[in-house]
Amino acid sequence: MDTTATGAQLQPDDAAQIRGFVAPWSQACLDRDWDALLAMCTDDIVFSPPGEPKVSGAGVRTWLDTFPVVKEFKWGFDKIEVSGDLATGVGQGEMTLEIDGQDVAMSIEFADIFRRGDDGTWRFAHVIWNQNEPAG
Repeated sequence: MDTTATGAQLQPDDAAQIRGFVAPWSQACLDRDWDALLAMCTDDIVFSPPGEPKVSGAGVRTWLDTFPVVKEFKWGFDKIEVSGDLATGVGQGEMTLEIDGQDVAMSIEFADIFRRGDDGTWRFAHVIWNQNEPAG
């Protein structure tokens, strides 16, 4: 896994804090604990789900309430780049959703944008993911 800085010196705790989102984000999705998930986000968070219009701010909570039940979610960062108070993390993962009473497994790729707040804490500012098409 690569961690680089552009335009600013990467602090080891920057990447560690961002990587530290994996377990609590996954657990919040599995538990449908949208309060915990949104606590990891900026107030002006934007979600860009595959095949759907983007949603932002308070609209994210409404969108999350309609999201299918997450049965399994494993993901991780392949690369994190930090530039000042912005960071980008890209990676891949696998998730299983319950859709119309059936478990649907899929692989995903993502690119997330993080913003560091005045308190030094990183938060998700834009969550973007795509579902990989099965080979065939």
